[in-house]
Amino acid sequence: MSRAGILGVATGANYVFRGGGAIPARAAEGVEDFRGVLVVPAPPDTIVFGTVADPGSLPLILRRLEALGMHVQSVHRVRELPVVHRAG
Repeated sequence: MSRAGILGVATGANYVFRGGGAIPARAAEGVEDFRGVLVVPAPPDTIVFGTVADPGSLPLILRRLEALGMHVQSVHRVRELPVVHRAG
């Protein structure tokens, strides 16, 4: 697992995107309203967790994930994102 874009506490709604294909861990680069992203490869699928600051940006996020090679099959709003503990 890898986490990108963590800059403190993100405000907004938490979402889970699930679909086929593999995408880079830095899936949210270039999408300003998508923070705290966690990309979890689960071959043949990929699961992406993240906080969406503006629900109006969901279409942009979906297009970005599709452009990276992920065929998004479902999107769900969730109460909390998984917590990732780092060694160190």
